[in-house]
Amino acid sequence: MSAATPEQRLRAAGFVLPPAPTPKGNYAPACAVPLGDGRQWVHVSGQTCRIDGRALAGCCRDAHDMLAAAHAAEVAALNALSALASAAGGLSNVEQIVRVRGFVNAEAGFGRHSAVLDGASNVLGVAFDAHPPPARSAVGVSSLPDGAWVEIELEAVLRAG
Repeated sequence: MSAATPEQRLRAAGFVLPPAPTPKGNYAPACAVPLGDGRQWVHVSGQTCRIDGRALAGCCRDAHDMLAAAHAAEVAALNALSALASAAGGLSNVEQIVRVRGFVNAEAGFGRHSAVLDGASNVLGVAFDAHPPPARSAVGVSSLPDGAWVEIELEAVLRAG
């Protein structure tokens, strides 16, 4: 049987949930909207692959960049989960991750955006092992804040009460 909470499953897999992120601008890390039945819809603002406030910087050019970029997607997902945990009062209050949007810093000829974002999806799969996988978009962009490899947004539904 798997560990009891998403946080415990992450730790057991060797992932460290960082402190909740501090916005780098005039926005909220997460925004919750009541659904009317006690549940809430939460949108987590884009979280880059920062460790201790410093972005893992890089740009996907070819297959040689895949390992570093997928690791950056893991880090960005952990940062997004930290923002979600803060908004939800813990990841155990998450009923379902509904959508993941991933932005990959990539050159025009790069085409493996989805494979990069598998790093983020793998982290989510560990945390929420009994949940169905969320919908996901993988988008290549020409730049991200501080040259980050990856930025991740999450949308989730929180349990009632």
